[in-house]
Amino acid sequence: MAVRHFTITLGAVAQRLSDVYGDGVGIVNAAHDLPYRQILLQDEPGGSDAFVGEASVSSTDYGVLVPTHATNPPVVSLGPFETGPVKLSQLYAVGTAGSDLHILAIPF
Repeated sequence: MAVRHFTITLGAVAQRLSDVYGDGVGIVNAAHDLPYRQILLQDEPGGSDAFVGEASVSSTDYGVLVPTHATNPPVVSLGPFETGPVKLSQLYAVGTAGSDLHILAIPF
């Protein structure tokens, strides 16, 4: 399967990254919830920081910070994983309303 990319607009409430599949907010559709070898995350240039973690993620309790920058935000990599893939449904993100998080996902 080919590389996939998505953009999710964040808000002040944590949302599941698999919402990008369009199955509905918080709905996990096994047909779309693919296992990925690696996930790359980048915040929108000039936006605000994004915070990624489990369902309780917040700006003070998170697994990883995806920082932003005015012109060239850094890329945060999850993986690559040789075994034990990760799915977008396992990750949640929160940020300032209207801030976009870009996702590049490499399937197993």
